[in-house]
Amino acid sequence: MSREGLERLRLLLAERVGTPPGQGEDARRVEPLRRQVYHAVTGIDAYLSAVEAGSSTVVGLRERALDLWADLERIASPCPEPDGAAGDAGALRVPAQPVLRG
Repeated sequence: MSREGLERLRLLLAERVGTPPGQGEDARRVEPLRRQVYHAVTGIDAYLSAVEAGSSTVVGLRERALDLWADLERIASPCPEPDGAAGDAGALRVPAQPVLRG
């Protein structure tokens, strides 16, 4: 987990999730996912800021940040094609980075 890794995940997910397509069924599916990504990125950013500041809150935030990171990786992982072939989409998955030590 690092700022660089977080930024890569954020960019990947912004591209993958995209912008809400206006109204309708697609918009109702996309908007909650966009909010989930936003909140996860914000939570991980708070953890990384606490690590960088040497804050004592790091202990309490670490487990939640790891859970949020796993959520982002799950969202970023490729969805299998209907025929079961993932193709090159597997290359899009961004692996977790080492935890920063403050």
